[in-house]
Amino acid sequence: MTAGPEAFALLSAAVFAIGIYGVLARRHPLAVVMAVGLLFAAPVIALVGFTHAIQAPPIAIGDGLTALAIAVASCVCSLGFALIVLLWRRTGRADIDTLGDLEG
Repeated sequence: MTAGPEAFALLSAAVFAIGIYGVLARRHPLAVVMAVGLLFAAPVIALVGFTHAIQAPPIAIGDGLTALAIAVASCVCSLGFALIVLLWRRTGRADIDTLGDLEG
């Protein structure tokens, strides 16, 4: 039994919903960056699922785009982690509420 495109769409929607909840409900910046990583993973799941579900000859195009999306997501998460470290060094605590207190 193989999974069809609707299963991949459902999984992608569930991962995206978890990511949205993580961004909106969390206060710690590390948890927010991890939730943003989930937001980037959701369309990747859909892309791979749809390209493999239709089984057209250029399946490698979907895999190549997925590798590019994973590389971009890892760069964004690395930048987020770097900003968290800078925030922690500047204020002594890593809390999203302190972002409003920072001045030039």
